[in-house]
Amino acid sequence: MFDEDFWDLSGVKFPKGVRSNVKRLDFTGITNPALRLTAKEYVFALVVPDHERVLALPGARRDPYKPESAFNFCVQLVRWMNFVTDQGMSSLCEVMQEHCEVYREFRSHRSRKRRQGSGPITPGTMLTILRPVVDLAAYRELFTVDAYRPGFTPWEGHTVSEVAGWETYALSSTPPVTEEVFQPTVAAALYLVETLGPLVAEELERLLEARASKGGQSLREITSKHRAAVTAALDRLVLEQVPLLAVDARQVTRRIKRGWRPDDPLLHVDVGDFFSKATRSRYVRIADHLVEDLRPLLEPAVAKAGVAGAFGREASRVPSADDSQHLVPWTLALTGDEVRSLQFVLLAACRVLVAALSGMRAGELDELTADSPQPPVTVSGGTQRFKLSSKLIKGQEFGGVAEEWVVLEPAWRAVKLAARLNQDRDGQRAFARSPTDFLHKKLREWVNSPAGQRLGLAPIPAGPVNGRMLRRTLALSLAHRPGGLLAAKIHLKHVSVVTTEGYANRPGGSQGNLLAEVEREQEKSHLKLTKEAFADYRAGRMPTGPGARELIKAFEHIDAQIKDHEPGTAAVLEAERRLENLLRQQSKHLHLQTANYCWFRDPHKALCLKLAGTPDATKPLGGMCDSARCPQATHHPCHLPVWQSQVGTGKVFLANPRFPKGEKRRLEPEVERAERVVDEIMTAAGTSDGGE
Repeated sequence: MFDEDFWDLSGVKFPKGVRSNVKRLDFTGITNPALRLTAKEYVFALVVPDHERVLALPGARRDPYKPESAFNFCVQLVRWMNFVTDQGMSSLCEVMQEHCEVYREFRSHRSRKRRQGSGPITPGTMLTILRPVVDLAAYRELFTVDAYRPGFTPWEGHTVSEVAGWETYALSSTPPVTEEVFQPTVAAALYLVETLGPLVAEELERLLEARASKGGQSLREITSKHRAAVTAALDRLVLEQVPLLAVDARQVTRRIKRGWRPDDPLLHVDVGDFFSKATRSRYVRIADHLVEDLRPLLEPAVAKAGVAGAFGREASRVPSADDSQHLVPWTLALTGDEVRSLQFVLLAACRVLVAALSGMRAGELDELTADSPQPPVTVSGGTQRFKLSSKLIKGQEFGGVAEEWVVLEPAWRAVKLAARLNQDRDGQRAFARSPTDFLHKKLREWVNSPAGQRLGLAPIPAGPVNGRMLRRTLALSLAHRPGGLLAAKIHLKHVSVVTTEGYANRPGGSQGNLLAEVEREQEKSHLKLTKEAFADYRAGRMPTGPGARELIKAFEHIDAQIKDHEPGTAAVLEAERRLENLLRQQSKHLHLQTANYCWFRDPHKALCLKLAGTPDATKPLGGMCDSARCPQATHHPCHLPVWQSQVGTGKVFLANPRFPKGEKRRLEPEVERAERVVDEIMTAAGTSDGGE
């Protein structure tokens, strides 16, 4: 296709997440034919860098650009080439640095005609805009008709990133989803997938079956036989108080455009459906003038029986989201379009849930199909592991490579549900091709609507949510709060286990990258907590617990090393760095538990490993932790609420006369021990307040 000015790549098998317009590279917008050829040669060199002519260029890029990236450069080339022509230049040889500066200033603001409004272009977008302008100099010798003059390079001595104002971040700069948005979002998505998902899928299948059976014939006249059948059917509906079927909102809009009154009693009635069932014939379309013939019969019946959607009329009862003992109908009566809308909300919930619990990227979610959920595998202990097969797109060759993710069962079920809702039968995508932020917006709107509130779902506050933010939130949640709750019914330890297992199964895969990010954040979090514990020690708020003495000794040693060390000129900065290095060594031994810190220095001293009979293990067993007796466990003020809660719960059981006496004898020592821990923590914390 090189000689053509329009490259249609629709025959190429693109990843499913690629937009359809990316498959067409259009150079016809460049007004100067010579510049058009230069643009095609440049794009070809980006996509095929191993061509012998391209390999001869010392400054050419060696990694092939994917066609979707080439599309972005094609768009920017059209604008740059036409800017050159609009400046009165017939050749790239006439381009000067001044022209490049003018172009950068011209493109630095969005067009006021765009829907997003005017405003400065972001550095990332500016980088894409200016890269072809600079790269044309590196490919000068490749171009056969027109090129920059020899020796000219735009912004010579500066990289494109510097010119665009783009900064490369060593660590992820993506913020996590805020807690007040994340928790109700994942809780709502879980509820929709697990409770409403199968019910919505059944109604959707009923809807598709009903629409497929509808005919397209039009009724010519209302006969006396028809009137008799309609009258008998209406009498039955009124007697049994069964509402007539309602039409979709779009049909109501069409009727109003045809002249129907907004207060017409029959405006929302599906007259054709009722007539077909009453006369036991195939579905027919009834013209407006024939509806007038039936109006005297229909209006009294509508006034007595009402109008309602055809789907969900006898909705089964499900537990409310905020009270599992309270049962409510899962839906009110729905029209066909309302079922379709609910289908989209469920698909949005499925995608948000899988992204939040697995950390999969958008390109990887786009590749999921009905065949992606693999059969569960039973592992030791009788538990099951659930896997999703997809493709890894980012950083891979064009088309991606096969990949597997070990996920939680809710995420696995969400993909199966999405494929069912999307009617995926031939390997097409399980999810709709929509950005996660748009899907989350639709999910939030439904949850906050009367339909979601009727089911007891917690409202979702407004706030940004996208795929990158969900992945970042998962990484930070695993790093900062192991063993805690990610959202309703989802335990972080479960997510951590399957993510770690996925990493062990495929060490170079996507889950390995996620786990590496988790470990980086975990190191930072542990260092921060160690600093806080050291600051408490210096302020006189001592740790408690069996391991407190060892920890205090370690802090005393660190404090002594800081005092003995004589820093150079930058005294404060040097002392802080040295303190951080010393505390980092201590933080490497920290393992967070629900109600204590575990300073896992010596496996042979760990009570959990002794109880399990595995004294040579490299990590503590959190499920067997008994911090009141383990010599490496400490308690701090942040653990006080957990122990107070245990004391309160234990006393409630002990005060219950129906609680078995044997259980009371077993529980009493545990409550006493918890009370002792509470007293120790409060006493240690009170020393900084004058010994109160």
